[in-house]
Formats: sequence, C-alpha cells, structure tokens
Amino acid sequence: MKVLIVDDDKNILNLLKLYLKDNKFDVIESRNGEEAFRIVLKEKPDIAIIDGLIPGIHGFELCKKIKKEPSLTPKPKIIIMSSVYKGIKYELEAKKDFLAEEYLAKPFKKNDLLSKIESLLR
Repeated sequence: MKVLIVDDDKNILNLLKLYLKDNKFDVIESRNGEEAFRIVLKEKPDIAIIDGLIPGIHGFELCKKIKKEPSLTPKPKIIIMSSVYKGIKYELEAKKDFLAEEYLAKPFKKNDLLSKIESLLR
C-alpha cells in the first residue's frame, strides 16, 4: 500500500513517515503542492495525506485537482489535515467542496490517523 504524505513541516513529515512505516506502508513524501501533484501522477499512491497549508498549490486545492484529474484512475483516497482550519465547518468543506474522503485536525493521535486510513482501505 503506497501512501503520499504532503506537509511543509519536516517534523510532521518524519512523524507520519514513522507511523506509516511501522504499519508496513510504502511512504512517499513531498513538501509542496506542485511536487506532490507530479508525484501523484507518476507514483499513483493509494492514499494521500495532505496538509491544508502547503507552499505552491494550497492543500485543499491540491485535493480537488487530484480528484478532478481525468488521467488518474483509480483516484487516491485523500485525508486533509490541518492545524489552522479546525472545526466541523472545515471538515465539511474539505469533504464536500474539495472532495477529500477524510479530515484530520492537528495535533492528532496516531490511532486516529491509522483508523482513518484503515476505514479508507475497506
């Protein structure tokens, strides 16, 4: 199972990478939206975990761009995470307007992240 993580915070990237590798996921990482989009097109990850605020293409817009890209089949499942955009309003927007399957507020617990991933894989 291939997972792309996109965050401009190196500490968050390392933490996510540790969590995911401990659970036997193949991990690809990116620190900005443009690079992440190129990676998605090339690597076709099963899941993308995208921070809402990243340089280049904004995380929410990146999610929508991935979901609307006609050459991507199947589309990766996407989890948007954010420490700035918190609350039900942003969770609903992430899912309805930007087409994410899941939303995760930072700081998050390892088990919350893993259970969201597991639910997406069912």
